[in-house]
Amino acid sequence: MNRAKARDVPILHTARLRMRPLSLDDTPQIFAIHSDLRTLEYWSHDPFVDLEQAEDLIRANMEWVETGQAVYWAVEDRESGRLIGTATLFKFDDQNRHAEVGYILDRAYWGQGLMTEVLGAMIDHAFNTLELHRLEADTDPRNAPSNALLEKFGFRREGFFRERWWVHGQWLDSLMFGLLRSEYKAPDLPSTPA
Repeated sequence: MNRAKARDVPILHTARLRMRPLSLDDTPQIFAIHSDLRTLEYWSHDPFVDLEQAEDLIRANMEWVETGQAVYWAVEDRESGRLIGTATLFKFDDQNRHAEVGYILDRAYWGQGLMTEVLGAMIDHAFNTLELHRLEADTDPRNAPSNALLEKFGFRREGFFRERWWVHGQWLDSLMFGLLRSEYKAPDLPSTPA
């Protein structure tokens, strides 16, 4: 399989969401998400202060997609069409068939189980379409909801790195998770409408 070609960004549907390629038209929504300090509490950069930063982020991610370094989705609410987050597979290692997962959700949509749908769709794509062997995730140990979400899908805590990131004016620890394709068991998810 030509893995770089297979990393084109497909449109995925879940029960309540549509995952599609990101575009520059998404700049205002990306800015809204990445300028909110509460949303970024466990993220790896400080809040954006202008639209240009959001546009730069989108351009960088579009370039990574174009060069096969990432699969980057805009996550939309199916009912309203509003962009409410992003999800990505990145840090591909073709020889060893693994990648890292990342995701962010507008905090107005927290607590509704939406990231369960997103992560389920990403994992399915990673293991069944891209034929990866392993997925990894790097989280803030204090981010209990994200850590619980990963564990719901069978990710295991594999490492703890002290003061790994300098963010928001402080050193932050990092918790590393891993999931093997052979160990993956999808939790019950809402069915996707036709």
